[in-house]
Amino acid sequence: MILYLGLGANLGEREKTLRRAIERIKKIPATKLLRVSSFYETEPWGVVGQPHYLNAAVKIFTEREPLDLLDELQRIEAELGRVRRQRWEARLIDIDVLFGAEISHERLTVPHKFLFDRDFALIPLMEIFPTFKAKLHGDHVIHFAGSPTDFRLKLVACVDKTFGLGHAGELLFKIPADLKNFRRLTLGHTIIFGRRTLETFPKRQPLDGRRNILLSRTQKNFSGAEVVCSVEELFGVLDSAEENFVIGGAEIFNELIPYAAEIFLTVVDAQADADTFFPAVDEFILRDVKNFDGFEFRRYTRG
Repeated sequence: MILYLGLGANLGEREKTLRRAIERIKKIPATKLLRVSSFYETEPWGVVGQPHYLNAAVKIFTEREPLDLLDELQRIEAELGRVRRQRWEARLIDIDVLFGAEISHERLTVPHKFLFDRDFALIPLMEIFPTFKAKLHGDHVIHFAGSPTDFRLKLVACVDKTFGLGHAGELLFKIPADLKNFRRLTLGHTIIFGRRTLETFPKRQPLDGRRNILLSRTQKNFSGAEVVCSVEELFGVLDSAEENFVIGGAEIFNELIPYAAEIFLTVVDAQADADTFFPAVDEFILRDVKNFDGFEFRRYTRG
């Protein structure tokens, strides 16, 4: 089941709280985070005298029953400090199911009964659901920095025709034209990688001419690179003015593809004995293809 969730916060460190909530949604069992919106700031709806809200929307696929999912979302709210006292009170975090199914229950109504009255919910929803149409009311909703999408992550990989990435910790292919293209794309920019990808680097050393960021929960330091232990920490050190390339491996690609803006794939016309795979690109549109002898360069962007 595809569902769209709305998130809001008007107390505390709002950007960090929304990012933490999104990361926790991503970890709900039998649920996959597919897409994340920008953050938007708006005046409180239905009340006066409260701080402004930051709002966002996310798209998920879930196999959970709706009320089970609701329980998970309310658990996340509680973990992030929300205490329910009265309706429409200021809050550290709010997560609502906005759209995507027909649900009528005393605990959960979908579409959300106020969805079409609230620009702060409609605008981020329409960003990640381009075919969704609704009439806006002219409320003061402005784009606000802090969303993971601000970093416009670009994923870069070389795969076989089944999107296989590697086998037994090794790359499947070493094609000179692909290596040259990889250097052209990433030189002078930020590269983000996991420990297993680090082990494929020449002499296991940082790649020259680039800002190297190692995302690892186990390795605490690495000479010549910055080490972060979580996606949440990663977003605290990235520069939104920089070009940020994610270069592997499979686990890192799966962690970060919901936040990606572009994908650059070298697709080899062969089927290798792969044991790791690049994630599905269903949420992206193929924009460019350049054909070569035995492989092609593809560029995907968000729809």
